[in-house]
Amino acid sequence: MIKDIFEFADVRNLNIQEGDIFVSYDVFSLFTNVPVDETIDILVKQAFNEDWFNKNHGTNLQPAQQRELLLRELLQTAVKNQLFQFDGNLYEQVDGVAMDSPLVPLMADTFMTSIEAKLKADGNILDFNKRCVDDTFTIVNGIATAETLYRALNNAHPSMSFTMEIEVGGKLPFLGMNIIREENTINTEVYRKPTNTGLLLHYQCHTNERYKRAC
Repeated sequence: MIKDIFEFADVRNLNIQEGDIFVSYDVFSLFTNVPVDETIDILVKQAFNEDWFNKNHGTNLQPAQQRELLLRELLQTAVKNQLFQFDGNLYEQVDGVAMDSPLVPLMADTFMTSIEAKLKADGNILDFNKRCVDDTFTIVNGIATAETLYRALNNAHPSMSFTMEIEVGGKLPFLGMNIIREENTINTEVYRKPTNTGLLLHYQCHTNERYKRAC
């Protein structure tokens, strides 16, 4: 996934075919909908696939059943039974991952990668498909293909719900930039929301001087 993000600049080198359109798919509330136990199972399986964990981290965890149990217990301790307060009452989070946990990006990306693998196996992942955490940009041939992929995404897992946005006037906002169609090529520019006023920080506000000077 990280490699795909760095390669996103290659979008300017693509040739757009007649009938192609830009589409972005976004997961609705990804972090709070990540199925924790299922994702832990995926992580444990991947960590010891072809002895990856021992080879890459210089460990010697043996035997296989014991090391998988240990990693599973560590992950469960780190991400499950999270407490939070709402309306003065204390609750326990039963699923999803806590927003401030340092393991959140790993858990979310691991789960999304597994979803993509299933979609690819079913032939529902297109040649140009770039994702950053919960936002995906793709180029499809027409509205019908976009809607077919949209249905496939929403049927991929009961915990996941996707939204779809299609280009308007040859432009599609994605990750803080505008992706622009220029005949059969692509260009990009900084995207500013319609509500943007251009004001970053009022100089008379009660904020440390160094932050004002930085702005």
